[in-house]
Amino acid sequence: MFGYVVANTDKLTPEEKKQYKAFYCGLCKTLGTRNGIISRFTLTYDMTFLVLFLSALYKTEIVVQTERCIIHPLKPHEYCLNEISSYAADMNVILAYYNFLDDWTDDKNVLSLGAAKLFEHQCMRIERQYPNQCRVISHCLAELYEIEKSGELNPDVPAKCFGKLMGEIFVLREDEYAKELRIFGTALGKFIYIMDGCMDLKSDIINERYNPMITTSSENFHEILNLLMADCIESYKQLPINQDKGLIENILYSGVWTKYESEKKKKSEVHK
Repeated sequence: MFGYVVANTDKLTPEEKKQYKAFYCGLCKTLGTRNGIISRFTLTYDMTFLVLFLSALYKTEIVVQTERCIIHPLKPHEYCLNEISSYAADMNVILAYYNFLDDWTDDKNVLSLGAAKLFEHQCMRIERQYPNQCRVISHCLAELYEIEKSGELNPDVPAKCFGKLMGEIFVLREDEYAKELRIFGTALGKFIYIMDGCMDLKSDIINERYNPMITTSSENFHEILNLLMADCIESYKQLPINQDKGLIENILYSGVWTKYESEKKKKSEVHK
């Protein structure tokens, strides 16, 4: 489901690339510090965007440091940390935990069950610290499971459910930005869910898995996704974000389309 909210690195300036990597590495380091080294393997660019976005909105002070790490032991690199890195790391772990449980429920994958158990202790701490976010995440995922199990053919129904989940993740605290952040996160979540359905349609049909886009013509995919992202960008414009604006807009205007365009290009080359 995740992995679509990424930067289009081909269109970033060298400084923006450096900043993007520093946020990513900072989140990776925070995951290891707060939730153990193994949690680093659950790292997503989607949660990197969460750190970048909320840091820009709240103009949160960032600590920039340089180190060598286990993954990149030879070359020192910069990473940046702040309080939002900690929040995003915890949301990353909660989402990974439920994803592992989902894999266990769907496929009875013993490895996924074992992975979920590795994070049980951390999830108990996160639930105490962020009870509202965790309650909404748990409720929405349970509801989404039932929607998908029922074979719901209206893609807007599961997309709204996943959108609600993402909307709550973007609300760091209940303040003057909470309403607009929920709207933005919800719009982004709906886009992610539908994009995932569009991208996985062929494999889901082959493997007889649920896909909300099965009754929708692939010719309409781009228009549908474009409308969903337009809603997301419109809500983004309501927030006073100026810090790292170029990087954020690269992701929202271009990066979220990279996987879709890459797949589209592969298909066109096959049919030549």
